[in-house]
Amino acid sequence: MTRGYEQQLRIPIQELISADTTRCSKYPGNSGTSSTPVNVTTPKLDSTQERTDTVQTATRDENTHTSNLVRSENDQDRLDADQLSQCEKAQLDKLLKLAPCPAGVSIDALKVIQEARGWVSDTSLSLLSSYLNVSISDLDSVATFYNLIFRRPVGDIVLHPCNGISCDLMGGAEIRNTISQQLNIKPGETTADNQFTLIPLPCLGACDKAPVMIASKRLYENLDSTQTLGLIDALIKGNK
Repeated sequence: MTRGYEQQLRIPIQELISADTTRCSKYPGNSGTSSTPVNVTTPKLDSTQERTDTVQTATRDENTHTSNLVRSENDQDRLDADQLSQCEKAQLDKLLKLAPCPAGVSIDALKVIQEARGWVSDTSLSLLSSYLNVSISDLDSVATFYNLIFRRPVGDIVLHPCNGISCDLMGGAEIRNTISQQLNIKPGETTADNQFTLIPLPCLGACDKAPVMIASKRLYENLDSTQTLGLIDALIKGNK
C-alpha cells in the first residue's frame, strides 16, 4: 500500500510525547537448545592421550552447539518477519485485558508493532489483524489517520518540524530548508544512511514557542538555523 507522507501526519502531539510502549527486540532469535551429545566408543588410551581426546571432543561438541545456536537464531530471524514475536504478543495481551473490545486497542497495538519493527508493513498489519480479530481495513484506517504510525520504513530518527502558520511566520520555512540542505533530503525522504527521515507536521500545539520541531520524542522550541544545525549534529553523535 503506497501512501504519501501527508497521510501519516494526524496524531495528536500528546500521543507522541506521552508514548510509553516498552520496546521489543527487533525479530529476536531463540536462545537455542543444547545439541544431543554424541556417544563415541574409543579404545583404551593412556591418561595423557585420553585427556587430549576428551578436550578435543568437548571442543567439537561446543562448536557444534554454537553452530546450532547461530543456525537457530538465523532461522528465527527469517521466521519472525512473518510472525509476531513473544514480546509483541505479551504486550498485545496486556492491552486486550484492559479493553472492552479488541478494536479499542487498535492504536496502541499499532504502536507495539511499530516500536518492535520500526514501521507497520502490510505483513505486520495482517498479523495484527489475525491476532486481534480486527479487520485489516479497520486497522489500516487507524494507521493512516494517525500521523506517527508509519506505513513505510523511516530512519532511526524522524524529524517533525512544524509547518503551521504560526511557525512559518516565525521562520519555520527556514528551519525546514536548513534541515533539507544539511541532510540532503526533501520532506518525506530518508537519508542514505537511514539515520534521519524528514516529515513536517501541520501543527505541534506550541505556537507561542515557534518555530518548533519534534525529534526523538522531544519538543525543541524557538529554533533558528544555527540551533537546528547544532541539534542535528547532537542527534547524529547521540545515535552512534
